[in-house]
Parts: sequence; C-alpha cells; structure tokens
Amino acid sequence: MNKSQYGNHGSARSKRILIVEDDPILGSILLDALQDEEAYEASHVLSGEIAQRHLQTDVPALVLLDYHLPGMSGLELMDWLRSREEHGHIPVLLMSADVLPPEASSKKHLKTLQKPFELEALLQSVAELLVSGAKDDPGAAKALSYNHGAQ
Repeated sequence: MNKSQYGNHGSARSKRILIVEDDPILGSILLDALQDEEAYEASHVLSGEIAQRHLQTDVPALVLLDYHLPGMSGLELMDWLRSREEHGHIPVLLMSADVLPPEASSKKHLKTLQKPFELEALLQSVAELLVSGAKDDPGAAKALSYNHGAQ
C-alpha cells in the first residue's frame, strides 16, 4: 500500500481518528490499517458511551463509527456529536452490514460504508471525509496557515 496515496504527509500534525466499533477484532484491524498511514493517529473504543467520555477531552478530525453498538446506536452517537458545538463539524464514516435507515443519508458530514469493505475503500473514504471536514472546521484555517508558515 502506498502510504502517501491517502494522507496529507506534508502536515506537521497527524489527523486524529476515533474508531467506535464493538467488535474488538475488526476494531484492531481498523486501528492497525489507519496507524499504518503516517498521516493518521487512531484510537479505538468499544461503545458509544465510551466514545462520549473520550470526546469530552478530545476533538478528533474524524469518527469512524459502527452503526450497531451496544447501548446507543451509531446514529444516536452522531446526533449527540452534532448537538455539541465543538463536535458539530467532525465528519463521520458510518459502517454497517445492514441497510441504514433513510435519515442517515440526510445527515451533514456523513458518509456510509457497507460492511464488508476493502481497506482501500475505507482509506479512500477517510481521506475524502478529512478533506471535506477541514473545510468546515473553524480551527482548520488557522492550523493550515500555521503549517504553511513553518515550511
């Protein structure tokens, strides 16, 4: 896999990605795949409730989210994210083996990925969402100007 194909390697900072996946094996595979990309730092949690606690202290560049989670669903966690000012701009990649409800397609900064999927498709979706999310991130312009000034 060509590491420069998907990430922004000119940046001084890695993009942080939160993986919310209740299957520990799939979560580990996703974590390894994202961490193999030099532009990404990833962390993995097993439920929406744990993700909420994690998000109290961290604002990742993207959330990779399973639809079926114990407790709250992926869409419920997404609604919680959107209700919070500091998290409203974060793009979400929602993964599911099932057909998603119609309201999922109308959500802003949401892309869906049907399970099972190829890792290349996942990495491409992540890269696309990070580009689209950076446009709406209030801190992105400041970070981009800082990174360009450091070169």
